[in-house]
Amino acid sequence: MNLSIRRFFLSLFVSAGCLFNLTTAYAGETANNKSEDRTVKILTVGNSFADNACTYLQQITESVPGFSIEITKANLGGCSLERHASLIEKCNKNNGSKPYSYTYCLEDLLKKNTYDFVTIQQVSSLSFKLESFEPYTDVLIQFIRKHAPPSEIMIHQTWAYGADSPRLKEWNMLREEMHNGLVNSYQMLAERYGLDILPTGNAFYQATRERESIDLWTQDRYHANMNGCYLAGCVWFGKMFGVSPQKIEFFPEGMMPKTARFLRRIATKELRATKKQD
Repeated sequence: MNLSIRRFFLSLFVSAGCLFNLTTAYAGETANNKSEDRTVKILTVGNSFADNACTYLQQITESVPGFSIEITKANLGGCSLERHASLIEKCNKNNGSKPYSYTYCLEDLLKKNTYDFVTIQQVSSLSFKLESFEPYTDVLIQFIRKHAPPSEIMIHQTWAYGADSPRLKEWNMLREEMHNGLVNSYQMLAERYGLDILPTGNAFYQATRERESIDLWTQDRYHANMNGCYLAGCVWFGKMFGVSPQKIEFFPEGMMPKTARFLRRIATKELRATKKQD
């Protein structure tokens, strides 16, 4: 075989090898992308603040290719840990008592699905008072672990009110004092029970520190407005899926794109800071 023929077959062999490697690499990338497809199922045991956090959570999640979320709620307006715990006892004593959506007891909801995460929280007006958490948190946690053992319990760190909140004025309290108090309460709870935290409150605080003009509250100055609900949703998505909020494409109608980018950056920054602390 002469030299030119040998060179021809050699080049053909190399080309075939490169094509094989490229095809294999593409197939692997496609497979990896498919393996990232994930549906997370959550149950929130909370109140209107959990509703706020979930306002855009489904749209946020579905805007990232391959991800979806199923949200079940055991939320009651203004509901504290004490009340949630008392409703467990009430349901046990009275089979006709169905406090959640007038249809379910907490045990019903816990058994209704297999959840990846169950979130708990204190009512915001007590969130900075550590003494208000027990023994009710223990009752809830033990009940959840009994009836939904595969689920990871996560603490929803709620947020401090707007600095101009009438409630803060009534309590003679600064926003910083409320924030520091609730951060301490939730951190102590997390350490006591070995639970992870959804750092929504920290994200709210950081956002207003970096941009004083950003408004995260409704007119009552404690519930989250569109900006606050979006920020909370970004935090929850990032924490529950382990994916950077920077990948989120959705933002609510009426929100400026630059505001959405800022809030996603804050959520990402806070999740990274929390991870470093762990």
